[in-house]
Amino acid sequence: MEKYNNFINGQWIDSEAKEIIKVEDPATAKVIGEIACAKNSEVDLAVSAAKESFNKRILVDMPLLQRAKLMHRIADETRKVAEEGGKLLCYENGKNLAAAIKEFNDVADMFDYYAGLTDKLEGKTIPVSHNVFDYTVLEPFGVSAHIVPWNYPLSMIGRSLACSFATGNSTVIKTAELTPLSATIFAKALQNAEVPAGLINIICGYGNEAGSYLVSHPDVNHVVFTGSVATGKKILHSCADKAIPAIVELGGKSAGIVYPDADLNDVVDSAKHAIFGVAGQICTAMSRLVVHKSVKDELIEKLVDLSKSLKVGPGYEEGSELTPVISSNQLDKVEGYARSGIQQGAEAVHGGKRADREGYFMEATVLNNVTQDMSVAREEIFGPVLSVLEYQDTEEAIAIANDTEYGLGGGVFTKDLNKASWTASKLQAGQVYVNKWFTGSHATPFGGYKQSGYSREKGVDGLKSYLQVKNVGISLN
Repeated sequence: MEKYNNFINGQWIDSEAKEIIKVEDPATAKVIGEIACAKNSEVDLAVSAAKESFNKRILVDMPLLQRAKLMHRIADETRKVAEEGGKLLCYENGKNLAAAIKEFNDVADMFDYYAGLTDKLEGKTIPVSHNVFDYTVLEPFGVSAHIVPWNYPLSMIGRSLACSFATGNSTVIKTAELTPLSATIFAKALQNAEVPAGLINIICGYGNEAGSYLVSHPDVNHVVFTGSVATGKKILHSCADKAIPAIVELGGKSAGIVYPDADLNDVVDSAKHAIFGVAGQICTAMSRLVVHKSVKDELIEKLVDLSKSLKVGPGYEEGSELTPVISSNQLDKVEGYARSGIQQGAEAVHGGKRADREGYFMEATVLNNVTQDMSVAREEIFGPVLSVLEYQDTEEAIAIANDTEYGLGGGVFTKDLNKASWTASKLQAGQVYVNKWFTGSHATPFGGYKQSGYSREKGVDGLKSYLQVKNVGISLN
């Protein structure tokens, strides 16, 4: 069992308090590694290193072509460690090995993508008058603090860090205490790419300690957070106290509307990945299906067949399709939601309880006859629990889908593209998928409406949240 440390100013730093965080394999509930627990002193070191590198303008003054080449080098080195890092991610998170390796390659793709945009961040000239030359400049904020979640720990690092780096910010990343080990492999890739010290710092500590102290730190100028609504609101209050910007993505309760003409196999294929993949621990999980009454019974049969067919097992076992949830607490929470749904009148046509095996496994659960007043229809479960609701007319379907405090994702299943486009315009969500869940890429903007947060990650739009505009006016008299 290896001991890992924090990556600060290009060096591996132990915890001054000598406290460690034990990391479990959720498939066995056994400890697989330890990492030094960052406290306030380590946060101070990381922020100080980031601030110093920014004040020295190491990245800001770096020729843009050179910055792009450095980003491509980071991408290349990340791909070299993808197998090693993916294996470690698979063990600490529980997800499928191929998906874990893909996360490292996703990080590499993000750096390649944004490397191509570094020299295209252009200001503009403004015609004030004949004797004033006025122009704008896009500038970074300074020290950007990123708090990443445990469900997609590497992908979340990649989508925010590549933007932050491309725009010239220095960054401090706080990883989730449940999945911090794989990020140390990425840090090794940064070393191999010869990233100047201080530009990227990666620490691990508890959210209510290191995370809280980091976002409130006086030398932090910008915050990125993905996680729960409750924690996100606390972070926003902290940012408001300092009057600094924040990018927040706070989860969802996404609904897929199934029209009578839908190809039900498309719905089932989406369910396999969008609610049962990664054990349903996905912010944009297809956790609700709003199904026309004429096709609901047929779809339920297909969903039950899917649930029965899924191979349950650790992500590192070949063929595993339903992997464990992240922890004992999460398993208790997910099972509790399923139980409450049944108690409130839903029918568990499959699953409804934890699996009878070692580790933190939840059965693939399909709840029929769910109504909008049930907690399983309103609250984010973050587990492999699918709620099926019935509707009779289109307006009712839209109303049910939008009747949530969240607005991260939504979906439409129909052969009629005019109907799909019309429905997409009515759904209150940051992204809408048609006939296949998860159609986006690193080039498509991602973010939410309502309590799901604001600002956008990924794509060209993502860069806007990491830059501020400076106006310069020159008198020509």
